Amino acid sequence: FDRAMDAMKHNHYDVARLTLQTLINTYPDSEYIARAKLAVGDSWYAEGGSTALAQAENEYKDFITFFPTAPEAPEAQFRAGMAHVKLMGKPDRDLTETRLAEAELKEFLLKYPDSPVMPRVKGRLREVQEVLAQGEFNVAKFYYEKGAMRAARSRFEQISNDYPNFSQADSS
Repeated sequence: FDRAMDAMKHNHYDVARLTLQTLINTYPDSEYIARAKLAVGDSWYAEGGSTALAQAENEYKDFITFFPTAPEAPEAQFRAGMAHVKLMGKPDRDLTETRLAEAELKEFLLKYPDSPVMPRVKGRLREVQEVLAQGEFNVAKFYYEKGAMRAARSRFEQISNDYPNFSQADSS
């Protein structure tokens, strides 16, 4: 485990993952199994990039499945959401990752309401929802400017219903 952590410290993520997988497969009853499983996700997360972050999310979800009551489970859920946050685009781009980030962070709120990580999660959720609301606002404004009042109205209503704290709510 220490060798894997040292490899991660030196940005040798593939070596760290290989060492951790060896630990997991060779010593299934080890006290380090949970930490090793979480560290595999951390190695993907630290590596970055869209493929690595998607793999990190899978590892974190896997960790939560195998160790739902572990003290690290809330952090794993938060990092699963953060993997999507790192992949988010601007409000005028594809909002798929933003919606996935919102779903993961909302799941955190439901599963771990007493977690000390809660203030960070709420802050990130607020940022994610601001991007989603801005994306909807841009579409609503487009419809409004084109004279499609029905379409604009439904978008503005959706913003006020789904994102009551939207910073530009007064504009809609």
